Amino acid sequence: MLQLDVASRPLGDALNELARQANLQLSFSPALVGARTASAVTGKYTAQQALDRLLQGSGLAGKVEQGAVVIRPAAGAPERVVMQELTVTAAPLAAPAQAREQGYRVRRSAASGFREQAVLDTPYSVSAFPAELIQDQQARSLADVVKNDPSVTLASDPMWFDRVMVRGFYLGVDAVKRDGLTINDKGSIALQNKAAVEISKGLSALRHGLTSPGGVVNYLVKRPGADSLSRLTLSANDDGALGTHADLGQRFGQDRQFGLRINAAADRLANHVPGYRGDKQFLSGAFEWQASDALLLEADVEYQRSEKQGPGSPNIQWWTTLAEARAAFSRLDARSYAAQDWAVEPNRQTYLGARAIYQLGEQWKLSLAGHRARLARDQRSINPRAMRPNGDYDASLYFSPGQERNNTSMQLVLEGDVRSGPLAHALAFGTDSVRRDMRYGDGFSGLIGQGNLFAPRAIADPARVVGAAYLASRADQRALFATDTIRLGARWQVFGGLRHTRIAIHGGAATGVLRKTYDKAATTPALGLLFKPVPGTSLYASHAEGLEQGGTAPPGSSNQNQVMNPIDSRQIELGAKTEIGEALLTGALFRIDKGLEYTNAAKLYVQDGSQLHQGVEVTLGGPLTRKLRLLAGAAWLKARVEETANLSLIGRRPQGVPAWQANLFADYALAALAPGLSLNGGIYCSGKKAVDLHNTWLASGYVRLDAGLRYEQALASGQRLVYRLTVENLAGKRYLANTNGGALTFGAPRGAKASLAIDF
Repeated sequence: MLQLDVASRPLGDALNELARQANLQLSFSPALVGARTASAVTGKYTAQQALDRLLQGSGLAGKVEQGAVVIRPAAGAPERVVMQELTVTAAPLAAPAQAREQGYRVRRSAASGFREQAVLDTPYSVSAFPAELIQDQQARSLADVVKNDPSVTLASDPMWFDRVMVRGFYLGVDAVKRDGLTINDKGSIALQNKAAVEISKGLSALRHGLTSPGGVVNYLVKRPGADSLSRLTLSANDDGALGTHADLGQRFGQDRQFGLRINAAADRLANHVPGYRGDKQFLSGAFEWQASDALLLEADVEYQRSEKQGPGSPNIQWWTTLAEARAAFSRLDARSYAAQDWAVEPNRQTYLGARAIYQLGEQWKLSLAGHRARLARDQRSINPRAMRPNGDYDASLYFSPGQERNNTSMQLVLEGDVRSGPLAHALAFGTDSVRRDMRYGDGFSGLIGQGNLFAPRAIADPARVVGAAYLASRADQRALFATDTIRLGARWQVFGGLRHTRIAIHGGAATGVLRKTYDKAATTPALGLLFKPVPGTSLYASHAEGLEQGGTAPPGSSNQNQVMNPIDSRQIELGAKTEIGEALLTGALFRIDKGLEYTNAAKLYVQDGSQLHQGVEVTLGGPLTRKLRLLAGAAWLKARVEETANLSLIGRRPQGVPAWQANLFADYALAALAPGLSLNGGIYCSGKKAVDLHNTWLASGYVRLDAGLRYEQALASGQRLVYRLTVENLAGKRYLANTNGGALTFGAPRGAKASLAIDF
């Protein structure tokens, strides 16, 4: 039973309020409910009982099934309300809007396939973190979000850009998506306008083409909902950062067929690193037009501007030998960065998206989507070399202005349902293309003076003049795909799909000439079998193959900036999912192997050999009781190099990949003590991580604690205030959060942040 309080109001508003209170995924076209009014529902009810009361007298009947809602004509309803049966777990033509942002559990996802379906019905592991959770944890970057998934670790310094590893594999340039289409991520992705962050774990080449075998990160954009929204959020931290964010949503038109969602934010940046400074401005708009009963049009635009320092995170390459780096480690902490006041990196990110969804009768739907992503920046990186025991170093500058990373994506998908005897087919056919251009010049890389890590000293800006940026790399990907999910009764489901992809890679030069370096086609299959022994529980097995774009040779390598050829991978996964009340418990066993890339002793970045990752992961997420919501998980991973010409690497663990991780975040409502008050806290644990390729240095594991509170207050004026206070790293633990590539990136020290959200 649920304690509900839904006042009498227009039916559409009442259904959305029920979805919020009962943690249901619910959305619909505003024209569906028209001007109907719902009766009040106050007291203890099941979700089904509450839905029945809201629909009473409307001529509609509803049924709750595994968090999904089915609406059909009520028996004996007047002729004027008779209509075709309609499933409204998503809008007739669109994905859920505000409902997707709520709660600590997302019930439906399209992260692994072309058709949205219940997470319980997917033969893959999917994690999703809604906007409500992001707000309650006061997350500011992807690094703050992925702490809730035990299979994800950091792969870069969060002050630079958002990169992670999933199941021990680095997510490269093609593994970051926005509403399912490829973007670039060489900058911090704004969360203010994101409805949820999805992480599809394991091979997803069928859905996304060239991508990491670890998985993909998919940012879902906030869309106009059925309800109006006016929210202002003010935030600050104890280092002096300040921020403001406005989130506005509205529907208009005679039939409320138009929708608009605006997000705007401005931040003054500050953190625990002495002297770190910067600012950021953000603006986005999402537009929707229900042009007819059959046609939905969407468009969105997003722009972010940031000016911030690019401090250098310590790396074992700063020292001449590994022994020297280990000797200096005791003097390092989260404030040990190399930076200069003038080394500021301007960054501009622009995203343009459009989508048309056309209903072809009752069973078929056609969607066309396009996306353009542009990132422009001037890179100024201070990289110490030949670090001495007293902290003195030779300062090297990498200066590369005018960089651009531009992605253009197009996708056409036809979805349909076909019944053949006892078999029900959910089909998807389509084509997509991705073009990824990288522009940069030869830049400047060289010594500019001497600094000291422990007693910073100013170094004059050399104001180097370099050549103009040029098209240095182009990757074209074009694909055809087909998938079929076959249901055999209520218990069995078989999934199969093929994707045929052609990949062409070109290298550029300052002369403007492009030279083709790779041009091949490949067909990658995916298979899955799912069995539901009882309602609310599923068992599955799946197999997938894929391709991943090769990495880019890092700074300091003899082939710096060279884009490597694609490499292939394979995965087998066995899993189980079951609902415990409104929460979802999942478990998965997996085995993934892929090609190996590394910088060899000759400082050449090479593709050589393979690595094998085998593991198990368990997660539990959602409301366990009316008062308690939690996210918990644990993952164990055996990752090792299998074969390579460098025999000393065989059997070694990849850098930055722990053997195990675990997390627990809980939010508990203290309504008996003070209505609207909730306490929350998190425990985040990690095993040892390899710092160097040969595993002679293993960074210690750690346990980190967070704590927070949330207080909601309703004012007589109709406004709603939400106060949030979070203290991270409560015990002030000193630990290494990232050792990928030899990085010595410490987790932030104890810090507090607060926010006030006003709904009006």
